[in-house]
Amino acid sequence: MRSTIRRAEREARRAGKPRVRPLRAIGTVAAVGALIAGVAFPAYAAIQSDTEAVTIHDVAAGEAQSLVVASEVESPELTGSSYAATTPEEIAKAEAERAAAERAKEQAEAAKAAAAAAAKAQSSSASVASAPSVASAAAPVFNGSFGSPLPGGSYYISRSVGGAHQGTDMVSPAGTPIYAVASGSVVTAGYSGAYGNLVTFVGNVNGSSVEVRNAHMSSIAVSPGQTVSAGQIIGYVGTTGRSTANHLHIEVRINGGLVDPVNVLPI
Repeated sequence: MRSTIRRAEREARRAGKPRVRPLRAIGTVAAVGALIAGVAFPAYAAIQSDTEAVTIHDVAAGEAQSLVVASEVESPELTGSSYAATTPEEIAKAEAERAAAERAKEQAEAAKAAAAAAAKAQSSSASVASAPSVASAAAPVFNGSFGSPLPGGSYYISRSVGGAHQGTDMVSPAGTPIYAVASGSVVTAGYSGAYGNLVTFVGNVNGSSVEVRNAHMSSIAVSPGQTVSAGQIIGYVGTTGRSTANHLHIEVRINGGLVDPVNVLPI
C-alpha cells in the first residue's frame, strides 16, 4: 500500500514538470531570433541612413533647388546662340556679342546703300559727260541773216512745210548739237506735248520779228528768259514727243507768218 502511494506521488511530480523536447526548443529559439533580426536590422539600417555623410555636392544641389531670384535681378532672355550662359559675366558677354552683331549688320546695310547711291551718281555723271562737246562740232554756217541749226554734213532733210506739217525735219544722229539760228531771248525751254523737249526763242533780224521753234531735243542747254546769240548751242538732237527717229523739227515765223525754213536758213 505504501509503495503504491509513493509511486503515485512520483508520477504526480513527474507529470507537473514540463517536458523538454530538444528539437522543438531549437526551432523555437530560431524563430525568436529571426523575429528579433527582422525588427532590429531595418531599424538599425534606418538609423544608419540618417547618419550617412553628406557631401558638398548634395548641399549645393539642395541650395540650388531652393534658390529664389528676385525679379529685379533676373537676367534677360538670351538668344539661341547664348543659351549656355549662366553666370552674370557670361550673360553680359553674350548680350555684348549680340549688340555687336546687330551694329555690324546695320553698318553693312548703310555701306550697301551708300555704294548704290555712289553708283547712281557715277551713272548720272557719265550721262552728262557723254554729251557732245562744242569743240568737236563743226561751226554753223551763216548766210548773212541766219545761221544753220545743225553742223554742216551732219543731217539730211526728210520733209519740210506742207499740209499740216509746219516745219522742216532735219534727220541727224542723237546728241548732235543744235544752234540758235539768230540772236534772241528764250521763251520756252522744256517738254511740250507732241514737240517733246522744245526751245522757242524770239529775236529781231533785219528789223523783222522772228520766232524760232526747235523740237524733239534729247536735252536742253538753255532756260526761259535767257538771252542767246546766233550760233550758240541751245540743245541736242533727240526723238522726244511725237517722233519716230532722231531729228530736229524746226519752225520759223517772221512777223507772225509761217515761212519754210528751207527758204530762209542756210540748209
